[in-house]
Amino acid sequence: MNGSGLEEVIAWFFEDYLADEFRAFNFSFRPSSIGASYLERARHLFAEMESVVAQFSLFVEDGELDRDLLAITSDQVRYKQVPSLLPGKYVYRSESPEIVGILHTMFSDQSALAHINEGLEGSDAARLLLEKAVAYDDFHDYQKRIVDDLMGLGILEETGSRVRIANAERFSILNRLFTTQACSYYHLSESGRAELDAMEAKGWVVRRASLLTEAEGQYFNYLLNKVDFSNGPEWRNKYLHGSQADGDGEGSHFAAYITALRSIVALVIKMNDDFCLSANADTA
Repeated sequence: MNGSGLEEVIAWFFEDYLADEFRAFNFSFRPSSIGASYLERARHLFAEMESVVAQFSLFVEDGELDRDLLAITSDQVRYKQVPSLLPGKYVYRSESPEIVGILHTMFSDQSALAHINEGLEGSDAARLLLEKAVAYDDFHDYQKRIVDDLMGLGILEETGSRVRIANAERFSILNRLFTTQACSYYHLSESGRAELDAMEAKGWVVRRASLLTEAEGQYFNYLLNKVDFSNGPEWRNKYLHGSQADGDGEGSHFAAYITALRSIVALVIKMNDDFCLSANADTA
């Protein structure tokens, strides 16, 4: 496996697809040279990755890509700050005690509702209520107070025979906020967006615009640089600064090259998602 075919596909995405599908002109991506070593390929791809992120950022900010302006752009890429074509693309939980308490109580393995007795327990409260028929009276008195609060907040409801999730759409959003730390607003149904709008009005969530979620941006920074972490592999810094160990063999350079390739593919997927969602929003 040398990845050269995939690099050609990436070049097609930036140089042909974006122009043909979205009228986004002047993007460029140069594949590695045929016969280049993995050391050379890794250095090249990390540089090209920063270039395409800078190109995308300029396009978002200006509505077009000015190659002359790109040529004088020299700031290091801050992956958490790469902009999006969509306002308020991602939704995050706020610091409101209500939403913090809801997420902990429903999804944490430390929740006070996760265990009632040996026959009624789950990995978390949500799993317990989804998998078992739990009546209100099954809960201990101290748990009933918590259940009452959750019913008052519209998270749970009592049917008479059991306590269950009150709203499937709201539950799905809450689960995503807990498990992935973010929710994509524009991938939700109309009713899902209405639910999130209501949650925002309560102060439970906030919306921010960026290409990557905050967690995704941190992951890129962990892999590539020292922006958020001091113990990461620093692939980008080592290869662009030529500071990788002299004794590193071809296997190590291959691993760095695959990391660069996977990272660029992830960015292509995120950028394509941004363009597609933005185009649909414009024509909606």
